[in-house]
Amino acid sequence: MMKGIKRLLSIIVTIILTLVLAYNVYNMVCVKVMGQDLATINGYGVLEVVSGSMEPTIHVGDMIIIDTHDKNYQEDDIITFYDKQGSFVTHRIIKIDGEKMVTKGDNNDSEDDETDMDKIVGKYVTKLNWVGRILSAFKSPLTLVMILIVGILICVFVSTDENGNPVMTPEEAEFEEFKKYKKEQERSLEDKPKATKTKKTTSSSSPKKKSVASSTTKKTSSKKATTKKKSK
Repeated sequence: MMKGIKRLLSIIVTIILTLVLAYNVYNMVCVKVMGQDLATINGYGVLEVVSGSMEPTIHVGDMIIIDTHDKNYQEDDIITFYDKQGSFVTHRIIKIDGEKMVTKGDNNDSEDDETDMDKIVGKYVTKLNWVGRILSAFKSPLTLVMILIVGILICVFVSTDENGNPVMTPEEAEFEEFKKYKKEQERSLEDKPKATKTKKTTSSSSPKKKSVASSTTKKTSSKKATTKKKSK
């Protein structure tokens, strides 16, 4: 059970870190390299809310998703547009007059200045509470390094047991046992030829002793025969 939980945590951490890294790289390429004001995927972009002008509908720290392909704008739509300084503003349309529009923040007392409709970047789709703060933190290089270090430590923790050995599935453990068995067999096969050589050396030395012994016996017998002849 514990092994399954650790493996699941490892997968979740890996997925989160991969997505964060991919988002930051993609955002940097779109904004810094390609010169775009907003990184989009299939026409959808994400923005962090940094003011409370649209509360209680949208709060500071929320992440909003806007559709840059939807050009059907009506009164009461929440849209993101460029203000006179070229910054992104997300307010509600309260009046449309031909190619002009008037917007207002839900939490503001006064209306915005009249703006051209072609200044609209996209229409509000939905929001993710507090995710904007998280994404903003991820843009810091120091935060990314800290997240990477923590992620590595978590992966190491969830992938090892109490003794520091890698956590393995039953199939992996069986495969490791099979590899150990194969290594033991190879070692035993390497030791067998040495034992055979020792046997041959021992057996080859014994016939020489026998031949020496038999030759000695023959010489003794011949001496006895010579003695007999002299006594006659």
